[in-house]
Amino acid sequence: METMGQQMGRALAFAAVAELRSFTRAADRLGCSKAFVSKQVARLERELGTQLLHRTTRRIELTDSGRTYLEHVRDFGERLADAQRAVSLHDATVRGTLRLTAPLSLGEALVAEIAHGFRERYPDVRIDLDLSIVRRDLVAEGYDLAIRQAATLEDWLVARPLGVSREVLVAAPSLLARMAPPRCAEDLAGAPCIVNAHFGDAQHWLFDRADGVVSVPVDGPLRVNSFAAIRRLALLGAGIARLPLYVIHADLAAGSLRRVCAGESLAAAPLWLVWPQRRQLPLRVRVFADYVQRYFADPVRRAMFT
Repeated sequence: METMGQQMGRALAFAAVAELRSFTRAADRLGCSKAFVSKQVARLERELGTQLLHRTTRRIELTDSGRTYLEHVRDFGERLADAQRAVSLHDATVRGTLRLTAPLSLGEALVAEIAHGFRERYPDVRIDLDLSIVRRDLVAEGYDLAIRQAATLEDWLVARPLGVSREVLVAAPSLLARMAPPRCAEDLAGAPCIVNAHFGDAQHWLFDRADGVVSVPVDGPLRVNSFAAIRRLALLGAGIARLPLYVIHADLAAGSLRRVCAGESLAAAPLWLVWPQRRQLPLRVRVFADYVQRYFADPVRRAMFT
């Protein structure tokens, strides 16, 4: 005779697939094989006598029946997770796997250090860190948190401000010795600039002024989509570069790069720590969020993000 636990297991398997839009990611979350999850969902559909999911080679979508069923079983899954987390609070050990995604350049400069420092303090936590120029879907791809650089955020995200990411114009002393150094944004016309090909309007640099935003066209013989490569080219004297302050603050201190148009302010973007809205965050996520905020509150780093 089938147990209530087996019926609940099928409902939770379906809920995981529906939320993540993937049998593979659902299997990873549930700690079982993809084939097992597929069988659980198929049997559930037979028992209910209706199709819950549309499956294609590229996507998984809910049917009308699937959406109705999910509304009921999602609440059960959340209540079960809440109960498990409430019990786990009796054990104050911070443990488990934490999945974090961040922009590539910021990750290389700071987030890897954050992950290492957190792991030293909480060795029972495993960190799965994704660094990419692509913005990840936190829910569909199963991430706990993300560090985002953006003026606006989705309304379903919880956000904590970390500061403001600012960019500056820099050039190597060797380049500035060969040319008349630009003193204002308009002087960049005709100057050799390194263009960041990652951005759609890469050849127009925006400057904030008291009377509004000014767009200045720039050009140069080099286009590249990596801050690390742009920094290296700037150090070699290949052109004027537009780079985040956190990438080149040490180069400025050492004198290997110098500010150009220092009186101008490039448009800045707020930096956030974000996560999907949930009833109760796992302890490791809450502790990590607090750790990240303390990290950015350090006076040295605050100077780079204010």
